[in-house]
Formats: sequence, structure tokens, C-alpha cells
Amino acid sequence: MLRRSHKKSRAGCNECKRRHVKCDEQRPRCIICTLSERPCSYPSSSQSQPDQHPTPSRLSPPVSNTPVSTVSTGASPAVSVQHSPPRYPTLPDLPYEPSTPLPDAHVNLDHMALLIHFSVSDQIPDLDDDMSEMGSRLLYKSALEAPYLLYEMLAVSARRLSVLSPEKSETYLQLSVSLQTKAVSLFNETVATAAVDNCNCVPMMLFSAILNRHLLANLLARREQDLAVFLSHYTEYVGLGGGIKAITHSAWPVLLDSEMKDFLIWAACISRSTPVGNQCDPLRQLLSKAGGLDEPTKGACELAIHFLQVGFDIMLAKDVQNRRYMMPFAWSVIVPQDFTDLLEQRRPEALVILAYFGLLLHYSRHLWQIGGDSGSYIVTMIAQYLGPGWEDYISWPLSMIAADPV
Repeated sequence: MLRRSHKKSRAGCNECKRRHVKCDEQRPRCIICTLSERPCSYPSSSQSQPDQHPTPSRLSPPVSNTPVSTVSTGASPAVSVQHSPPRYPTLPDLPYEPSTPLPDAHVNLDHMALLIHFSVSDQIPDLDDDMSEMGSRLLYKSALEAPYLLYEMLAVSARRLSVLSPEKSETYLQLSVSLQTKAVSLFNETVATAAVDNCNCVPMMLFSAILNRHLLANLLARREQDLAVFLSHYTEYVGLGGGIKAITHSAWPVLLDSEMKDFLIWAACISRSTPVGNQCDPLRQLLSKAGGLDEPTKGACELAIHFLQVGFDIMLAKDVQNRRYMMPFAWSVIVPQDFTDLLEQRRPEALVILAYFGLLLHYSRHLWQIGGDSGSYIVTMIAQYLGPGWEDYISWPLSMIAADPV
């Protein structure tokens, strides 16, 4: 029902050519083979081609310290919508090893059951009730126009059912990764041939929003014992979020003139809130004493702390509906790349800031994407890694989790 004509990829891997799917040509393994856990190899004649090491413009979206949801008054970001939209880097693996071949991703009656179980309020739980109802209408309308969006809706529905139905978890996980692989393949095929415009900006934005929450669920389902391994998966997830941010910036003028306008303004009003609480004061004190940080890097940490405090203000306030859950999903996407670089270096100051984000996740632990003890897991792992010398700075998140355990 949703099959589309396939445009042959001359430089694609052998497995994608065999299966007649659009290959994203990333090396050493393409996205499709990585997600479906298939062997990935390229024709020997293409090993010397310039594309062997993709340029940053293909794999890495432009870095910007401007929050993804900031509304510009008077002038739009100076980015041409005619530029080629960013590609997504490799998606993180789901935390399981499939025991049987992945099922076919062509839509069937089982997938229709997934569509019935799909709910905007479950998949984008940070939307207030009125926005959720509006988003539901827009999502189904856009999915009919963009098959990649429909496949991702089915994929995330299967991912949620893997949590709700433990006895069928493996089946739903396999189905989810199969459908997500198809969704990303179709999305890559679309952005490879079309610039962001009035016709495709809405489904692209909705796809990005759902994919971001889906990938966060995958990340938080992991329980690595080694902090370095967890940070590797976390920065991989953040890199995908960078693709979401780049799409938003490149499409900003057309998005503000689309059916997404009300959502963008709603989100911007939240993210641009002035912090009022003092929960993050220890982080500001820590940053003021930190040595060896240049001004851009220190500014990135300050912005990360700023959004954390906004998150705590909304989370701990009364009568704010579902928007209290916006920052747990958005924070990793809107923090600057310089901050993520510090996490990769395991800089203690950045790890303490990440621990505070873990507490924000803990406050959202009843959401299926967050998954129970994921916040306390992150805070505890960081505390153990840093040791006694940092206990004064990490004591508040630890005490809050101890007072309100899972």
C-alpha cells in the first residue's frame, strides 16, 4: 500500500542494492544495515571514491547555540531553505540481540493494530491537551502524505507496546526496529532529492519530533556499567538531535508560515522562560570556579544550566499541564555542541550538570519513554564515577532521588 519507486543508489552498499532499498552510503556501515543488524560492505571499486569519508556537511548539521524552539521577532534565521536538508547519522542500536530475522516492514494487519494503539498523548506527552488534539489531526493528515512519517508512527507504537507487554517484548522490539529502519530509509530518500519547502516541512518536523522521543526511549532502556559506554551512546543520540535542530533552523521561515506555527510559538514561550528557581545555583557556583574552560565552552555550560533551571521551574510548578515534560525531551537537543564535547571528555563539571538532567528524568519516570529508574541510574553512575570529592555538588540530585525513589 505504501510502496514507492526505488531510485537506484550507485554508491550504495551491496546489501541495500540486493534488497533494492535506498542506501544512505555512510561508512563503514550504513544506517539501514546497522539498524537491521545485517552485514554491510561496499563494492571494492568504490573504496577509492571521495565519498569514502563523507564531508561534515553530509553527516553533521551546522552547529548553532540558538535553541531549537526560539522564535525570532522581526527577522528569521539567515539560513536558506534551498540548502540540502541535513542527513541523520547512524541511529543507535536497540538494546537487544534479535534471535530471528527481522520481519518484513511492508504494512499489514499487524501494523494496522499498531496504528490503532498509536496516541499522540502517549508519544508526545509534553503537549498540553489542546495542542495534543490539534497535533493528532495534523499528524494523521501528514502521515498520508509522507510514508516515512507513517512508518515511524508504527515503529514507535511497537516500541511502546514492547514496554507495556513484557511477554511479547522481543516481538515488538524486532517489529519496531524493522519499521524504524524503513522510516529512516524513506526519509533519507526524500531529503536526498528535495529541499525543505511548504509541502514537506510539516511531516519532516513531525517525524523529527517523534523520532527524537523514540531514540531517547532506546537510549534510556540501556543499563551500561561503564560510564564511558553510556556517554558514547548518549552523544550519539545528541548527534541525531543535532539533525533535528538543523532541520528546524533551515526550515524556520516556511515552518512559521505552516500549520506548525502554533506549536513552534507555544514551545518557544516555554523555552524562553526566565529561570526563577535556585535549584541549579550549585551548578553556577561550580562553573564559576572551573578552570581550563574558554569563554565559548563556559557559555555552553551556562546555557545548559539555564535550560535545566527552566525545566525544574516548570516541573515543580503547579497547573502547568503536560508542558512540564517538555524539557526532559528537549534539553539534550538544545544544549550547544561545546557542552556535549565536554561530556565526551568526561569533564567533571559537565558530568555534574548531566546528573541534574538525570533528576529531571527521574521526575518524569512514569512516562514510558523515560522508563522508571533511568534518571536515578544516571545520577548514581555519575556520582560513583566522580567520587567523594564532588559529593557537595551532586548531593542535591542524590538526596531528591533518595527521598522519592522509584
